[in-house]
Amino acid sequence: MRSLDILEDGAFCRMCRMEVLNCREGTSSLKTAFNLYGLLGFALVCYFAVTQAWSLPAFCWGTWLAGLLYTWGCIVTGAIQIILFARSDRVAYEERLPFVRRLPPLAYLFGIVVLSVCGGIVAFRVYSFLFGFYGLFLSVFAEMEPLVFFGRNGFINSDFFSPVLYLLERFWPVAVGVLLANGEDFFGRLTNPWRRMALPFQREILRLHVMILALPFVTMLSWALFKGAYQTVTIVILMGLLFLLSRKRAANAANPVTIS
Repeated sequence: MRSLDILEDGAFCRMCRMEVLNCREGTSSLKTAFNLYGLLGFALVCYFAVTQAWSLPAFCWGTWLAGLLYTWGCIVTGAIQIILFARSDRVAYEERLPFVRRLPPLAYLFGIVVLSVCGGIVAFRVYSFLFGFYGLFLSVFAEMEPLVFFGRNGFINSDFFSPVLYLLERFWPVAVGVLLANGEDFFGRLTNPWRRMALPFQREILRLHVMILALPFVTMLSWALFKGAYQTVTIVILMGLLFLLSRKRAANAANPVTIS
C-alpha cells in the first residue's frame, strides 16, 4: 500500500508540474500576442509622425536609424551579458569546448572578456558598414534634405556618424519606440548572447527591412483611398505592422548559452 501511495503522489506531482508549465506557456503566449511596450512605441511614433507631418523619405531614414541602433544595442548588451554571466555559464562552455576545463578561473574570465569585447568591436564595424551600404540605396530612392547628408552625392561622401546624429536629433521617436518594444531582446536570458551579438538581424531588423519592401504597395493603396494624406496614413499602417503584430520569442531559457 505504501508503494502505491508513493507512486500516486509521484504521479500527482508530475501532473502539478505539467499544469505549472502549461500556465507559464499560456502566459508567455499572451505576452507575445500583446506587447504593452510595443503599443507604447506605436503611440509614440504615430504622435510625432502625425503632428510633425513626416514624409515617407523621412520615415525611411528614421526606420534606418532604428535598425542601426537596434543592431548596436544587440551587440553591446550581448557582450555585456557574456561578461556578467561568464562564471555561471562556464559549465555550458565546458560541455561544448572541453579544453575550457583546463583553464584556471582568471585565465577563463580573461579569455571571455577579450573574446566578447573583440567580437563586439568586429560586429560593430561590420554592421556599421552594412548599414552604410544600405544608406547608399536610401540616398537614391529616399533622397531628402539636407542633401549634404541624404542626397545622392551627400551620404556617400559623409562621415556616416554625422547623418546618424542628425537623424537621432529629429527622428529619435522611431528609434526609442523600437528599442522600447524590444527591450526583452536586450536584457532577457532567453536568447544566446553570442548569437545576438553576431546575428542581431534575426529578430526585429528583418521586420524593419520587410516593412520597407512593403512600403510601395501600402503607399499606392493609401494614395488611392486617402489622396493628400496618404503619406501619414502609410506611416501609421507600417508602424502598426512593426509594433502591433505578434512576435515569436525564444521558448527555452534553460540553457541560454549554446555554441554552435
